[in-house]
Amino acid sequence: MHHVISKSVALITAVTLVAASPQKATAEPGPAPATTLRTLYGMKPPTRLVPSHTALVLVDFQEEFFHGRLPIPKGEHAVEEAARLAAWARRSSIGVVYVRNEVTRPNSPIFAAGSPTTRIIAALSPRPGELVLTKSMAGAFTRTSLDEELKARGVDTLIVAGLMTHLAVFATASDATVLGYRTIIAEDAVATRALPEADGPGAVDAATVQRFHLAVPRPDVSSSTCWRRGHEGRSGFSAA
Repeated sequence: MHHVISKSVALITAVTLVAASPQKATAEPGPAPATTLRTLYGMKPPTRLVPSHTALVLVDFQEEFFHGRLPIPKGEHAVEEAARLAAWARRSSIGVVYVRNEVTRPNSPIFAAGSPTTRIIAALSPRPGELVLTKSMAGAFTRTSLDEELKARGVDTLIVAGLMTHLAVFATASDATVLGYRTIIAEDAVATRALPEADGPGAVDAATVQRFHLAVPRPDVSSSTCWRRGHEGRSGFSAA
């Protein structure tokens, strides 16, 4: 079962039965409050993590989004939060995993194999011994050994941060949940960009794309600050 902690929308229609009288018209049902299937099932969000079974997966924090052709609004903020999250994970003995994108197709305009823009940004440089994988598709699990690597380490819970929310983060978190991982998206350590409208010349702004793709996925969505403060004893979240 996928989980959603916040910013989620369930398309549920409430049906209200109103006794009609000859003198009065039947009242129209009001809109149902936004909720989640998780709430309806009575499933509570996670409050504790087991470090030996948890990994932080940092996806596509690469130069292409900062000095290439895909600038990301609020990308720097996502990097800052991801750096804090990585520092917290290391202090908590939670493994940190990096996945970067590289396109092997000749003359690719973005993420070209061997180009400087495929490098992981300096602020999030991997530490010695941390797992670094290269992908060529949107999701971190597609055509990579990530699933095997995580299972070999006994990992069953993932915290996902990265760029872009609507593509690599969305695909990675969704695939992880399908594969049986308990998955949490760190909503303040992800970012995305505006996208063209499907039916016109306009654009869907980055903030709307971000909100939608944090509402749609079935993994949990939570601020990384909650987990970091929990580690320091200032909230309900903690690393067990």
